[in-house]
Amino acid sequence: MDKHLFTSSVTDGKFNFSMDGKSVLCSPPEGHWAVASGWQDEAPCFWHYGKITEFKSAEKRFIMRGKVSLPHGECLCSDVCVWRNENLLEIKRRWEYLGDGEENITLSIRFRHNENYGKLLMPAILYHGNPSGRRGTNPDGIPALDRFDGSKGFFEEHRFPAPFVSSEGANKTAAALHTIPSPLKNANRNDLWWSLGAEYIDGETELAAYSGYLHGNGRNGVAKANQRRWLEIKNCCIKLIPGAVVEKRFLLQVSAFTSAGSGFIPALDAAIKIHSPHSLPVDIKEVMQRKYSYALSRSYRNGKVAGALFNSARNGEQEIVFGWCGRSEVMGYAPTVLGEIYGDDDALKRADECFDFLVSSPINENGFFVAYDIPSGQWRNQDFVSQGQTLEVFALSLQDRKKRGLTLKQSWLDFLCRTCDTLAARVEKSDWRPVSTNEAFLAAPLAAAAELLGEKRFAGAALKIADHYIARHIDMTEPYWGGTLDACCEDKEGAAAAMSAFFTAWELSGETKYLSAAEHATAVYLTYYQLWTIAMPPGLLADNGFDSCGWTAVSVQNMHLDVYGVWVTPLLLKIADALGRENWKALAIPMFVNCGQLLDFEGSQGEQIQQTNFGQRKPCDNVELLRGHYVEAWEVFWITAAFLYTASQLEQMGYMDFANGND
Repeated sequence: MDKHLFTSSVTDGKFNFSMDGKSVLCSPPEGHWAVASGWQDEAPCFWHYGKITEFKSAEKRFIMRGKVSLPHGECLCSDVCVWRNENLLEIKRRWEYLGDGEENITLSIRFRHNENYGKLLMPAILYHGNPSGRRGTNPDGIPALDRFDGSKGFFEEHRFPAPFVSSEGANKTAAALHTIPSPLKNANRNDLWWSLGAEYIDGETELAAYSGYLHGNGRNGVAKANQRRWLEIKNCCIKLIPGAVVEKRFLLQVSAFTSAGSGFIPALDAAIKIHSPHSLPVDIKEVMQRKYSYALSRSYRNGKVAGALFNSARNGEQEIVFGWCGRSEVMGYAPTVLGEIYGDDDALKRADECFDFLVSSPINENGFFVAYDIPSGQWRNQDFVSQGQTLEVFALSLQDRKKRGLTLKQSWLDFLCRTCDTLAARVEKSDWRPVSTNEAFLAAPLAAAAELLGEKRFAGAALKIADHYIARHIDMTEPYWGGTLDACCEDKEGAAAAMSAFFTAWELSGETKYLSAAEHATAVYLTYYQLWTIAMPPGLLADNGFDSCGWTAVSVQNMHLDVYGVWVTPLLLKIADALGRENWKALAIPMFVNCGQLLDFEGSQGEQIQQTNFGQRKPCDNVELLRGHYVEAWEVFWITAAFLYTASQLEQMGYMDFANGND
């Protein structure tokens, strides 16, 4: 990797952060510090600026001082700066107010990236403009930020799993603004936090944080509060009382990158190091015992119909669903690994019956059916997300059974062969172009079937899938999207599907291009990883001492946390091992363990954690009813299945000693 020289300087009262002698990130032309003393149309106005008038340095730190004059006093401003490494500068900014008091104040942190309309990434919020989601069925429900002067987006810090905004330039320079999230004192409204985002000004990209100001999709003072709705959040500004002191910690980062679409990765790695997530004191051994017991309570066996009920009995309608929100196929795998550990005397029979029922699903030119309605006895639904997820667990279990000498029925192998033959034929067509990243879930089971059945053709289809998605997604012109069924937009499940396809292709071929692609998809996936602990307002989450660290956000449409990361834990470990990325590997176990919170009496847990002002529920008009709650009644089986699947994988990979009482 080429070595670059990063330097900082002060010229004409403004700060410059340079790479190889060229300024990449700098103060706005008006001044280094900016404070607004007015509020109009839910936005700050009457800006006042201050330049750097004093500079003092010592070893790896320096301080810059100046002041901003306001209508009723002045702010003494200072930036205490410390180099974290050669291209990452940590700053503690202080505003010390001297005067009679000021109303409707907005403090700011603003730096210009000297690149024309940089390509922006805001974790779990905005991926190079969110082009796919905005072309979907819910364009106004997806955050948008077009690349022209005046276009902007500013969102609450607690909406960012990784609190940074990065800008990728055409000249292979990237800039990022990281913040240490915090709420505000003397705010004009309840639960007001700093905001973070960007604005295009004079052809450049201004990365900024504000003491409350919000803007989304062309509107001031709004928050994305529902799949399809934005709600008003008014008076997002603060007061300065006599003698007030406000501080805000943030970091500036400048980096070089080699390929389009990868400019955000240095910022992601820096954020992981800044926040260093760790496992919570959750007794995962007890969690798994309760999860397994709860799974047995959802087990359904009636004649030839066997599996796990999609909903708990108290939620009415009964069906068995394979893949996506049901994941009943896990009951054909996990009991063979965990049954003896958790005292399930009927584990092997239970698992066999689950697979016997799965292979009874009808098959046509679109694959097999994944949902079975118990009252009517009818099969339905053939989406490729669910088929791919089901077949991956099914094929994995068959491979495992073969290695361990367990039951391996010919009817199971026949079903795997017939479904993979159908799906491979679909992929092999010259005009095959899937709608989204959803069909990347097919690569892993096709590769496993190729090994089990000796069908090289299936392996060829898996490689074609990987090649197709590399061409579509690596430069982020089309970010990974559509991997979950209820959000046709940029989402972590799309990135997870690509991770699986690319890593599968690398294991099949050994070609480095596939491992590099897996690294990119994994980096995008990790931008949805909740790296820090969000302080919760009064509500169910605070009542339960909930810690958000380690959970994962869903998509740019569904902005809540869930336990999906539990599914990805084994794959993340494998990819991180292959890449030698210890920083990514360290995220895996917290992603599994920390999701073992909020269990109810029976061992179930809901989903849709409302860590921010978003609720996937019937529309409401009061944004203050949202943050700090979760949907505890939405008990679809995939949540429990995730723990059983991952515990089984970790047990076989040798990672479960920590859950069995060993060091």
